[in-house]
Amino acid sequence: MKFRLTISRKIGTGFGLFILAVGVVFYFTNRTLTQSRQINQEINEVLAPSVKELEQLENWIVRAHQLMRSWATIQRREDDADHLVAIDLCEVKIPEQVEKIKSFSQSWTKEEEKKLLANLSDLSVQLLSSYSEIRAVLPTFDSYADPMNSMIAEGYFLTGGELEHTHDQLVKSLWALTRMQRQTMSERIESMNSSFDTLNKLLVNIAIIVILSGIILAYLTSQSIIRPVNSLKRKLLNLSQGIYSVHQTKAGNDEIGDMASAVHSLITNFERTKEFATAVGSGNFDINHEPLSEHDEMGKSLIRMKNDLASYRDDMERQVAEQTIELRQQRDAVEAQNQKITELYDDLQSSIDYAKRLQETILPNNDLIHSMFPDSFVLFRPKATVSGDFYWFKQKGTKKIFAAADCTGHGVPGAFMSLVGHNVLNQATKIYSSPAQILNSASRLAGEVMRANSGEHYMKDGMDIALCAYDEDNMELEFSGAHNPVYIIRNNEVIKLDSDPYSIGTYVNGEKEYSHKSIKAEKGDCIYLFSDGFVDQFGGPKNKKFMRKNFQQMLLSVCHLPMPEQKWRIIETLDMWMGDQEQIDDILVIGVRI
Repeated sequence: MKFRLTISRKIGTGFGLFILAVGVVFYFTNRTLTQSRQINQEINEVLAPSVKELEQLENWIVRAHQLMRSWATIQRREDDADHLVAIDLCEVKIPEQVEKIKSFSQSWTKEEEKKLLANLSDLSVQLLSSYSEIRAVLPTFDSYADPMNSMIAEGYFLTGGELEHTHDQLVKSLWALTRMQRQTMSERIESMNSSFDTLNKLLVNIAIIVILSGIILAYLTSQSIIRPVNSLKRKLLNLSQGIYSVHQTKAGNDEIGDMASAVHSLITNFERTKEFATAVGSGNFDINHEPLSEHDEMGKSLIRMKNDLASYRDDMERQVAEQTIELRQQRDAVEAQNQKITELYDDLQSSIDYAKRLQETILPNNDLIHSMFPDSFVLFRPKATVSGDFYWFKQKGTKKIFAAADCTGHGVPGAFMSLVGHNVLNQATKIYSSPAQILNSASRLAGEVMRANSGEHYMKDGMDIALCAYDEDNMELEFSGAHNPVYIIRNNEVIKLDSDPYSIGTYVNGEKEYSHKSIKAEKGDCIYLFSDGFVDQFGGPKNKKFMRKNFQQMLLSVCHLPMPEQKWRIIETLDMWMGDQEQIDDILVIGVRI
């Protein structure tokens, strides 16, 4: 049998050479990447963390030295922040950091590094021991009163002393270790770059060989495959566009030669339907055509297409006209609906704005508040335009009565409840001045309002409140509350007056009574009333509630400031806590200084 160089054999030879080149490239690339991955792993898991932890240890040692020098020279209380930080660094952070660095040192390869680490560990023990002795000499605020104690503590920090020498040696050891780790990292990176340079040169050489081989193979292939294939491709493209090229394609004794003969025969047969197809394509549906034979499916399809197109043309013109009318009607309906929605929204917004103005009329103005309590603030931040929270101040005889109230819901429903709450407080204080009596009366009045005409469908919407009455003549503070307590900060301690666990208006009159609490006020007492909006606000790094414990700590941190500045500090804390989170409820905080 005569050997026939078919297309598959030609292509197989070319692809075989290409696959061989790809295999070589893959092998060397994989080997280089494996080495680089190992080096990168060593850098990321050992060298870089070692440098980071060494730098952190250096910062803490320098910071601890500064704080201990301050300990020895400046008299401070035992709970001073700098003292607490110094103790934490000396007893916890620095020893833990040394142990952490030791865990990384297991992967170090240089003996000099391990020796330096051992020296660093000994020096840190000596340094921390000296710091412990200083703290033992001056453990309390009163211990500074003994000049001998101060002299002993300050003696540790004399220039050229053992403590200063140990500290300097420790810092130098840290610098040396950090420098060696950075040098090792640079060596590893240089080794990895060298491997990539070698791989790059190999790839360039292989690419040159592949390109040269490809040019030779392409030339040989173009002579026997590409040229006849391109000729056939042009004929088929022309055929797809109705252009029939009848010149003969030159091809060899292979599959392409067989294809060329078949395509030439096909084009010759299609030539006879060319005129008809062209006429139908131009919209001439009156032309006649006979199929080439009983098997001429294309000819039959063209005839059916001619008849169908003539019919479809009339139908499409009619449908387009009908759909145009329908679309125009739909467009008009949508425009009318949009206009109606816009009008409804404008009406709704106008109503809400009016509700806001109405609610603002019931809130006491700043002049009234400051006339009763010159050193005070009110932080009021509704979730929506209107609020379910409201604040209330009233002078009744010798008593100054004030409250922070939180009605069910927020927005418009909460605002309507706040109007009810404000009204019942005004009604109750016409008769009573004791907070417990005011809340009992307000609960009865609110229950009557909400149960009126409600029948069996009465919903127990109510009001949580913290209400105080301050008698300036007797320096006495009275309190009664529903769910919301009051915080009194005196001498940096929080005094909490608890509330009763049932809301205003949620029980039948006589079932429950609100308890009365009183406390002797002192000059400088800070009194804080609030709703649950602040403590329930989500935020922070873990997106949790602020909570009352954090709220107390925040008040302790600002209580020494003037009330207006306290307000802005509290707002700043709230904004930082919320971040990008949405406000979930109305927020109200009242602060009063006696």
